[in-house]
Amino acid sequence: MIRAWAVFMLITLAAAGRVNAQSGEVEWAKDGSHREPEHPKPVSKEQQASQSILPKWSASLDGGYGYRLFRTGKVFTTAANQRYIKDFRSGIAFGGNVAYFPWPRFGFGVRYERYQSKATWNDLTEDVTIQHLSGLLTHRSVLKNQRTFVLTSLMVGYQPYQNKTSVGAEQFTLNGKTAGWGVSVGLQHRLGEKFAFNVTGSAMMGAIYRLQRKTEISSATLHLSKDNSVDLSRFSLTVGLGFLK
Repeated sequence: MIRAWAVFMLITLAAAGRVNAQSGEVEWAKDGSHREPEHPKPVSKEQQASQSILPKWSASLDGGYGYRLFRTGKVFTTAANQRYIKDFRSGIAFGGNVAYFPWPRFGFGVRYERYQSKATWNDLTEDVTIQHLSGLLTHRSVLKNQRTFVLTSLMVGYQPYQNKTSVGAEQFTLNGKTAGWGVSVGLQHRLGEKFAFNVTGSAMMGAIYRLQRKTEISSATLHLSKDNSVDLSRFSLTVGLGFLK
């Protein structure tokens, strides 16, 4: 009798242990402690190739054609001075930029550009220089060939202006400065691991309402109205060499 009772107790304890173990497994699964390992989503070959060719650093030197967008007014509508205003509006533009891309599609950097034009009409000569130094925010996208990037940038910065003028024997210089902003859209085609060919179109905006007029013996400040302000709006189309890293 005692031996049978001992066997019964052993069977009961073993069954209770199995139930407790199963209950523990159920609770373990309920509280989230036991989960199937999560596998990262596979990255397509196109995404891997795109990320592998995207440089972190991009710099460029470029130059080309610049054209000012100011209105001429009635004084410049006659045939005699059309050549003058055409030369005054048209010029050369050259500069460069450096950008860093902490993300595949977005980056930031700095841009410098210099615009120059010179025009002569009778005894009047004007030699104009407009510069801009700006910060830029750039969006980058990759075309299907995986070697050409589309770069779209917003630029905000500082624009100095200088006009060296001579009227007959009189010579003076007009200097001014203002804030400016602009946008640019360009194509950057990769030529190799470290070089690229760039084509960029840019538009800059800005106006000057105060000028410093200097001669050899005197200096004066000119305050301009909105109608008489110096309009710095211009467009440029440049090509250049890019450096990638």
